Amino acid sequence: MRAVINGKLTDLPEGVTVEDLRKRLPEIGNDDVMEEGFGVTRPLKNTEALKEGSKVWTVPKIVKGSRI
Repeated sequence: MRAVINGKLTDLPEGVTVEDLRKRLPEIGNDDVMEEGFGVTRPLKNTEALKEGSKVWTVPKIVKGSRI
C-alpha cells in the first residue's frame, strides 16, 4: 500500500494504523496525525488504519509557554 506522509510517497503494509506509523517513522513522535481528503482535514486516532493513497500530515502539538 502507498500513502503520502508529510509530502513523501511511502510504501506501507496493508492495514497500518497510526500507532504502527509512529513506530515505523520515529520523526512523527507525538505529533497529531491529520488526514487530508476532499477539502476536509481531520485528525486520526491511534487505532485508525490508513487507506491506499491517503494523504497524511503531522502537526506538532502546541506547547503552552509560561510567563516569566
